[in-house]
Amino acid sequence: MANQKDIWKFNDNEWKIHITSESLKKNLQEKFNLEKSGTIYYENGNFQEETSWDIIVPNNLINKVKKYIKENS
Repeated sequence: MANQKDIWKFNDNEWKIHITSESLKKNLQEKFNLEKSGTIYYENGNFQEETSWDIIVPNNLINKVKKYIKENS
């Protein structure tokens, strides 16, 4: 899921959203064509188990993405 604190301005043209749900991550990437943007986190110290992701979202999509997250969380 993503809370407001998990969404921040990354630079002038982009935002970052921190997500802990793999299904939400996949849905966002497919729906908004964001497959190539993101960072993977392995918080358990095990590099075979992804635990969370940061997805980079352009300014022109941020409101749609936030609405999608709200409706699907």
